[in-house]
Order: sequence, then C-alpha cells, then structure tokens
Amino acid sequence: TMSNKEQAQEFKAKGNTAFLAQKYEEAIEHFSKAIELDPTDHVFYSNRSGSYAGLGKFNEALNDAEKTIQILPDWPKGYSRKGLAQFNLGLISEASATYEAGLKLDPENAQLKDGQKQAQQLAQVDLLLKLMQMPQLKDHLLKLF
Repeated sequence: TMSNKEQAQEFKAKGNTAFLAQKYEEAIEHFSKAIELDPTDHVFYSNRSGSYAGLGKFNEALNDAEKTIQILPDWPKGYSRKGLAQFNLGLISEASATYEAGLKLDPENAQLKDGQKQAQQLAQVDLLLKLMQMPQLKDHLLKLF
C-alpha cells in the first residue's frame, strides 16, 4: 500500500493537470486532499493558492500563500503567490513589501520583479489621485499635465 506522502503526491499530480486545464475548482479539491494526507508540503498550499487566485478568491489565495511561507520561508514562489493575492485585494503597500521580501531571496526572479513593478506603479497612481483630491494642490497639479 502507498504511504500518505505517496498518495498526496498523486493528488498533487491530478491537481496540477486540472490547474493547467484551468479547472480550478477541481484542482482545489485535489490539492486539498493532498494537504489532508500530508500537511507539511509547502507546494500543495502554493498550488492551491494559485488555484484560488485563478477563481478570483484572493482571501483564500492569501491564506494558502501565508501557510506556504510559514512552512518554507526561503522559497521565493511563496512570496509571489502572497504578493499577487495582496495586490488583487487592494493591499498595495503590503504587496510591495511582500515582493521586496521575495526579491531579497531571489533578486532575479521575473515574477517577483514584475509584481513589484506593478505594485509600485499603482502606489504612484494612488498617491497622485490622493493629491488630486486636495484642493490646494489640484490647480497646481493640473498645470503640470
């Protein structure tokens, strides 16, 4: 008979297949079964986080990303999962800090770099919108454009 860890890997493989076919609900079921059998594997949480993100369920995606990082703090992918979820929840400065933490581990990581760039751009737009709402600055800013 197969061990729990081996069974968990089988569910992970099924989950990956479903994920690639963009069958996110099905992928979540498989990754959840993998987690039940072996709650120590960071990849299961990461993959389920990605599946939740695929469905637009970013609170769930964030929870799983945080669990991923808790299990393996020096794995960059956990940070790209967490940053993506935070970004989509509108937690822009938090996302930026998460991407920054990931980039400390893997400075050349393209996903982390892209995420960081997006978060920084949105933070600048946010700041500009806030400034535009201040009456004393509004006229001054409008002259600049």
